[in-house]
Amino acid sequence: MRSRRARSARRVPTHTLWRTFPWDPRAKAGHPLSPSYLPAQSGYGRFDLDRGLDASTWYFAGTPEHAVAERIQDLRNRTLFDGALHERGHRLAVVPVEVANGVVPVDLCDPIELARLGIAPDRLAYRDRDVTREIASRLYADTKAAGLRWWSAFFGEWHTIALFSDRLADGDLAFGEPEPLHPDTPPLVAAADALGIEIE
Repeated sequence: MRSRRARSARRVPTHTLWRTFPWDPRAKAGHPLSPSYLPAQSGYGRFDLDRGLDASTWYFAGTPEHAVAERIQDLRNRTLFDGALHERGHRLAVVPVEVANGVVPVDLCDPIELARLGIAPDRLAYRDRDVTREIASRLYADTKAAGLRWWSAFFGEWHTIALFSDRLADGDLAFGEPEPLHPDTPPLVAAADALGIEIE
C-alpha cells in the first residue's frame, strides 16, 4: 500500500536525483554494488532517523556533480588519481534516479516552510548532528512527508534530498544507466573544480 504523504507540504519541482556508488555491472538489482541498492543508514548521517524507527534515510543529490563531490570530498586541496575512483574493488559510477511525482519532500530551503514548522535554519546546519537528526525524526513523525530537501554543506546551489525509506512505494524510484567515473568524466571534472581538487 502506498504510504500517506503530507498534503500540506509544498511541492518542489519534480526532477531527476543522483547518487554515486561503487558499481558492479553483474550485480542484481537491489543488491550491493547495483544502482538500486540503497544501504541502510549508519546512524551518523546529518538527517538519519532515530535508530528505534523502522525506517532509514536515503540520501540523494540534486545534480550529478554534487553526488560525485560527496564521494571525493576528502581529497580537497589534494590531487585525485584514477585509483581514488575505486571503492570495494569496483569503479565508482554516478546514476540518475527518476522520482515519482507523488514523492513530496518538505522543502526546508523555503522560509515559509521553516516558519510553519517552527525550525530555525541555523539548527539545520549545526555541526552537532544530534540536533539535525532530531529535526529529521520530528519531521518524520509529525508531517508524514516523504523526506526533506536542504542545501548542501558545500554550496547553496547544491541540494541534498533525504528520503525516508518507508514512505516510498514500489516504483517510486527508477534508476537509470550508471556512468562510470574516469578522470575526464564531466561530473567528476566539475565536482573536482568546485572543491579545489586537482585531477592527475
